[in-house]
Amino acid sequence: MRFVANSSPLIALAKLGMLSLLGEEVVIPGAVFAELTESRKAYADELGAWCEGKVIEVRDRKAVDYLALILDRGEAEVIALAEELKTPMVIIDDIKARRIARLRGLNVVGTLGILLDAKDKGLIREVKPFLDELMTKKIRISKELYDHALALAHER
Repeated sequence: MRFVANSSPLIALAKLGMLSLLGEEVVIPGAVFAELTESRKAYADELGAWCEGKVIEVRDRKAVDYLALILDRGEAEVIALAEELKTPMVIIDDIKARRIARLRGLNVVGTLGILLDAKDKGLIREVKPFLDELMTKKIRISKELYDHALALAHER
């Protein structure tokens, strides 16, 4: 199954050195590529290399402009591209963007969902060390979400 990803989950996974968890079925729209590579952050080069061959431009600019009235441009392009490609799955962390994507009939997973799936598949042993590392690297995770992820991972 193909996924369309937004920048924040990609940045979080890059900070963990875990972009490989996404496999080959992830694509990104041009606005997300720009967000990832225009930064001078340490992870920008890694993300730029990872993005090679994964960028697809959105053709329906009206859909993007409409969605951009309430979302940032990257999130708007993720949703519009998923609809264009008839890809039912998006990777987004932002709460408002997740709600809009669901209202438009898309399935949503975020960074923590990727980590939980990796544990289920045996790719990682525990989720907790990754959650803790994300928080030390300035990725915000609410206490409720942190506790919920640990409960789902059976690590409480």
